[in-house]
Amino acid sequence: MKYLCAIISVAASLFGPLMFGLTSGFTGQTIDTMQNGVTTGDGTPVAIGPDDHLWVFTNTTQGSLFGSLVNLGAMGGAILLGGPLIERFGRKWVLLGCSPCFLLCYVWQALAHTAWQLLFERVLVGFVVGVESVVTPTYIGEVSPTKIRGALGACNQLSITIGILIAYALGLGFRTDSGSTDPNANSQTFCQWRDVSWIYLIPSALLGICMFFVPESPRWLAEHNRADAARRVLLRLRGSKTVEEDPEIMAEVKAYESEAEENSKNAKDNWKETVVWSWHALGRAKMQLFIGVILQVLQQLSGINAVIFYQTTIFQAAGLNNKETMALAVMAVQVIVTFIACCIMDMAGRRFLLVLGAVGMCIAAILLGVFFFEQGIVDNNIPALALFAAFLYIASFSIGVGAIPWLIMSEIFPNDVRGLASSIATAVNWFFSWIVTMFLDDYRRAITYQGVFWSFAFMCFVLAVFVLVFVPETKGRSFETIQAYFDSGRIVNCECWDNYKRKHQKPVENSEDKQVPESSIDQTEVQVSVKGSPSADQKKLDQAI
Repeated sequence: MKYLCAIISVAASLFGPLMFGLTSGFTGQTIDTMQNGVTTGDGTPVAIGPDDHLWVFTNTTQGSLFGSLVNLGAMGGAILLGGPLIERFGRKWVLLGCSPCFLLCYVWQALAHTAWQLLFERVLVGFVVGVESVVTPTYIGEVSPTKIRGALGACNQLSITIGILIAYALGLGFRTDSGSTDPNANSQTFCQWRDVSWIYLIPSALLGICMFFVPESPRWLAEHNRADAARRVLLRLRGSKTVEEDPEIMAEVKAYESEAEENSKNAKDNWKETVVWSWHALGRAKMQLFIGVILQVLQQLSGINAVIFYQTTIFQAAGLNNKETMALAVMAVQVIVTFIACCIMDMAGRRFLLVLGAVGMCIAAILLGVFFFEQGIVDNNIPALALFAAFLYIASFSIGVGAIPWLIMSEIFPNDVRGLASSIATAVNWFFSWIVTMFLDDYRRAITYQGVFWSFAFMCFVLAVFVLVFVPETKGRSFETIQAYFDSGRIVNCECWDNYKRKHQKPVENSEDKQVPESSIDQTEVQVSVKGSPSADQKKLDQAI
């Protein structure tokens, strides 16, 4: 297989997002036991037994903090550590370094016996997840061949969903009666969350072991004036023996050499000067940062957390009381549809799947709002509508809105500021995730269930419009081609707008201007000068993008 090395490298890095998913999904089956809040199907409390080392939180506030602090920690890890670390030490070694950090955090979690120990650990593991969520999409994007970059990039989200599913399954598998004398207690009542924490050490260790044997990102090597090493790594990743075998490799190598030459001119004396220069360079990527940040914001405001948070309410309203089975069904749908997205990403394109997902979520949110509105009217309960809308919501999110913002983030940022820009976009994602998680129930009480879902439907509509107007298609385009598009100064990526400009453009008075022969225009690639500006005319650039 030609791209075997690249696929293995991506597979090794996927233990990072797997830990992301395991961490996010940990509380799904464990939090009730941790705060002694287990109830029967009709809401009757079930008291925990003398095996009270499982009961740590004395109130639901501490339990809510345990669930939400990972978001705050991840936001801090992304903005404070993620970008600077991957620029200084490289993508591979930072991701490898996450392994012992995960190990220490989950040993701590398994042994902790006070609420404050667990809350502090949750912040720390959040920091590690924040760093991981910056470095993994970046690493995958930089080691993946252009032809399959979409499929491999979407595997990041696939691994997250698998991690959440495994976390939930482990929570169901490790159960105990904890010695409870409550007549409603049985061997499946309480979760042995400490044993689950010990199990988490396995993927934590595998992350470090696997990353040790894969190569560093060739783009990071080139950025740090190691063009020869970058060339060797690139040949391994592309499955070629010489540069001349593949025109794409030759173009990438030339770009690496140009970048190394440019970086040697801009070399800074110390790390502080490098950080200052990176912030200055970020100003030249304002449009890319705008797109990356807004996609992350709209992903969180699309309402996926509301469907997950209120899934039990939705299913119970539909007459389905087996919440564990339905939750597993939801997670299975996420995994299956995300896998489908991986398979078709490089055929359908990013824009199409994003718009398809946003429109599907918009329709589903409207239907969920209608369901809750009709539920308040006597004899108007329509459970089939709730089930259809909930699963449509999950499937639509998984087909595009879940995976593609992370993929786009790894594709559009310039190489010299990719770490910093990715850390900003990731921190914004975690911040809005925390906002939605913390205040969703207050928001629901203020405007009712139907108001919540109709407002999310509006945000999904905004997401679809934003993608159509601003987000360029990156399918099958090299990083240099994508950068050339943004260097051209284009803001609106809309055919209607382009047609309007052409229709109202004044004719060129000088007819003797030299025309570029069609034979000299490469229909597949845009040549980029050393400074990073496109050397092809605007017409060619439009055709390329």
